[in-house]
Amino acid sequence: MNAMSTTAKKPSNVRPVMQNVVATPPSDSDSRLDAASLQKLGTSTALTLGRKQAWYDFRSTLPLLVSDILASSVAVTAATLVHRWNGGTPHPAFCISVVLLVVLMHRIHGLYPACGASYAQEFRGIMQTCIVVTVGVAFGLLMSSSLNAFPWLCWATLSITLFFSLAAVRPIARRILSPFDWWTQPVVIVGNGAASRQLYDRLDRSRHEGLRPAGIIFDPTRHWDGSPATHAPEQKTTKSQIRDQADGQFYRIDSTEGVRRPNGSPSGNGAPVRRSESCWLGPTTELESILRGTGACRLALAEQDAGQWQDFHAFHGIPHVMLPMDFSYHPTESVRLAERGSGIELHCYTALTSPHAQLAKRVIDLVLVLLTLPFWLPLMIAIAIAIKVFDPGPVFYYQDRVGRFRSPFRAIKFRSMVCDADRRLSEYLQKNPQMMKEWKRTHKLQKDPRVTKIGVFLRKTSLDELPQLFNVLLGEMSLVGPRPIIDSGDYDREYIQEYPEVFELYQMVRPGITGLWQVSGRNSTSYTQRVFMDRFYLHNWSISLDIFILWRTVKTALLREGAC
Repeated sequence: MNAMSTTAKKPSNVRPVMQNVVATPPSDSDSRLDAASLQKLGTSTALTLGRKQAWYDFRSTLPLLVSDILASSVAVTAATLVHRWNGGTPHPAFCISVVLLVVLMHRIHGLYPACGASYAQEFRGIMQTCIVVTVGVAFGLLMSSSLNAFPWLCWATLSITLFFSLAAVRPIARRILSPFDWWTQPVVIVGNGAASRQLYDRLDRSRHEGLRPAGIIFDPTRHWDGSPATHAPEQKTTKSQIRDQADGQFYRIDSTEGVRRPNGSPSGNGAPVRRSESCWLGPTTELESILRGTGACRLALAEQDAGQWQDFHAFHGIPHVMLPMDFSYHPTESVRLAERGSGIELHCYTALTSPHAQLAKRVIDLVLVLLTLPFWLPLMIAIAIAIKVFDPGPVFYYQDRVGRFRSPFRAIKFRSMVCDADRRLSEYLQKNPQMMKEWKRTHKLQKDPRVTKIGVFLRKTSLDELPQLFNVLLGEMSLVGPRPIIDSGDYDREYIQEYPEVFELYQMVRPGITGLWQVSGRNSTSYTQRVFMDRFYLHNWSISLDIFILWRTVKTALLREGAC
């Protein structure tokens, strides 16, 4: 969908903005939205929205429900065939019971309709469902047979196929459904400036989560020179370009000739531009008619000035309201709201420093590495032979990295560069000075002349980091964690000096072979985004998050996403 187009029909009584208006930066007092200006909903409208929201939830749930039933049926069928092949006779109610239990637990874990939920949150719920179902099935099988006659092969088949089928079918179903407006639920955004645009764009990019932006509402007379035209014809726009002025307002640029900014240049730094009618739905005083016209039952506030919205009765009657928190970086996803006296308390929990959680993480690392030893050890031997054959020299490359408690350790990798890499780099940067900026910014080059032919393959598939499994066995690294940083020269000095609060958390854990950065774009992301991902991971670490990252790592490695 175009960034500024919406399939929702504009309310007939919402006045479009006049065609040519000049944007003027709002004052601090004018840039804030007032809760008192938000129109209160009537009782009949609120009840109508409630019924409409129930229909939307049913409509969003139904295709996900069908996909989950099909996925669980595949797992049950596989387990039944294995049981029959092993000489057993499945109980007639086995198939139906497993499918119904999956649907019930999905509902309890909030996976229907799960609008606005990320795949990481869904994955956590799917994993919880699979644990409950497999434990329940094991208990039921024990009740119907003795321990000696327990169908271990059937149960193991069900446990494995159920998890993989449910975890794989959800993102596929969401991607298929995301282009359809009937499946996504419209959201009306309240706000002005950069925050509303960012929220609009984020919802538009995340339609696979079941939400889409219907438009933005605010009072234009408080932020614009000129008043709305009462008889201006509404224009349809198929491809609108967005420009963000200094005051953060939205603009639609119909052509480059019509764009003028403060310096008067046609490339766009000011003067009269046209604001998009397809984005602006109307003023906050016409909220009720806007909700009726767009069919939206969800309201999202873009402004983070929490003090303006503490009086929640302004939103009474609206089924779903998204309120932003006034945190630069949210502390943790594991939060709980509690009403205490006349105030609301936000309880945050993190397992980062829990000794039980750290012990569990270490045990999981050792178990997974040792169990997969027969698979990765022969592969490492084959790669080592290939390196020796195609590029004679050392097989491994050792680099000092910062570990837990800021203790240095030597990270092991397969050598993917030529032996005289430093000289090659110096000569390349001298011949291509334009690449110096990229090198200083990321310490990486998209087309690195030092990388060998086999090194290109190893990096694309991330197999060059396979020897770090020995670092895991030695207790220097973990399978999942923040990317190990280098404390030498100008490498990662930005991490240590400009983000000391993140570096403090970094020192509490073992760095990981894979992590949130590796499965979220990797080299296509900026250094600041990498630090933010480390911050998010360290604040929200859990066993389920580690399993989710390992799951995504397989997909990232196979599709070579973000590798260079």
